[in-house]
Amino acid sequence: MEWVRKITPIQGLVMIGTIAVMVGSILIASQSYFSYLEVTEAANGCYDIGGVPIIEKSGPGMTNFHCNME
Repeated sequence: MEWVRKITPIQGLVMIGTIAVMVGSILIASQSYFSYLEVTEAANGCYDIGGVPIIEKSGPGMTNFHCNME
């Protein structure tokens, strides 16, 4: 625990900043992955029944989905 006392305030801020960036990156990556899964599952379900998917996305999420059966 001796090393904890040797950490300067700047080093503490750098460590906290690095951890915050890593956590933010993980959250953004997981949100992107689950959005991809949502769109892929919806599109595959539409193709399975013989339709063509019409997908509207806004930001990370799907806002509108329609399976065109024509």
